[in-house]
Amino acid sequence: MNKSFRLPDQIFFAQRLSLLLNSGVSIVEALSMMKNIDSSLKRKRIYEILIKNVEEGMTLSKSIRNLKLSFDDLLVVLIKNGEEGGHLSSALSQAYVYLEKKNDIKKKIVSSLIYPGFIVIATIAMTLFLILYIFPKIIPLLSSLDIKLPLITRIVQNLYYFLISYGIYFGLSLIILFFGIRFLINKNQSIKFKFHKSIISVPYLHTYIKIYMMTSVCGMGEMLLSSEKGLPEMLVFSRDSSKNIVYQKVFDEIYNESLQGISFSNSLRKYYKFFPQLLIDMSALGERTGNLGHMLGHCSKIFEQDIETILKRFTSLIEPLLMVIMGLIVGSIALSIILPVYEITNHLSK
Repeated sequence: MNKSFRLPDQIFFAQRLSLLLNSGVSIVEALSMMKNIDSSLKRKRIYEILIKNVEEGMTLSKSIRNLKLSFDDLLVVLIKNGEEGGHLSSALSQAYVYLEKKNDIKKKIVSSLIYPGFIVIATIAMTLFLILYIFPKIIPLLSSLDIKLPLITRIVQNLYYFLISYGIYFGLSLIILFFGIRFLINKNQSIKFKFHKSIISVPYLHTYIKIYMMTSVCGMGEMLLSSEKGLPEMLVFSRDSSKNIVYQKVFDEIYNESLQGISFSNSLRKYYKFFPQLLIDMSALGERTGNLGHMLGHCSKIFEQDIETILKRFTSLIEPLLMVIMGLIVGSIALSIILPVYEITNHLSK
């Protein structure tokens, strides 16, 4: 059940339920209509449970949590706020806007990585084809002649022998190593903390990583503060929804400081290494004008534009670089085949 509602499904859920409720349909009737038009049998069963729970007096947000559905945390919080304030339709509309933006950012990131990923896969496939299929055809000829092979040919020849002898074991070792490291990171909090800290400290990329992380935080902050939630509630939600445990700890510290009366902007300045300077400055301005939520919304929009610009730069820089690398790798292997043939021709002509 956890994976039945992917992000596009949650967007549809929030949008359609908001429209139905806004048209005067009861929540049970709305859920029944959504169940009838859904093509997934798993989601139909989930809708049936939700309908039954709501009919028995349970709130929709509590029912979602009890089922442990993989809904976005903000969606569940806004549903709960809407139920408590009697404005579920508008809360779902807010959630739809937020999830749509989140999905757009995700799509842009994926689309910017598709072509570079294709180039990498094509390079690996072409390299393996030349080494494992083409190169072996000339090895018997090279071995039968008493000539010194070029360095690049000897390197490719040794690589071929390595792949033939140990390729499977090497591949399995990499897979075991990957899952072993992943297991250690998930099970050991100390290692996990260091790993998450290293992610946000990557040279040249740390600024952009922080901007990406703060995009969702600012968007959530704007919605929560505009729905009459206070700063402590926003910080608790930011802490609980963060996937990076370093930020979880930072938000927990800022939350404790907010309870002591320390302003949000001053806390951000204390932890300036983890936040973009624009967020710190805009938060200070928002606190002075009494409109922090509005300023966080502006930050979210600016960060979204920054992400788009970053992705365009990344694509424009990485594609030519990958093409050059692909040309060098494939060209080197081709030379390792052509040079011995040239040497053989010279040897026979003598």
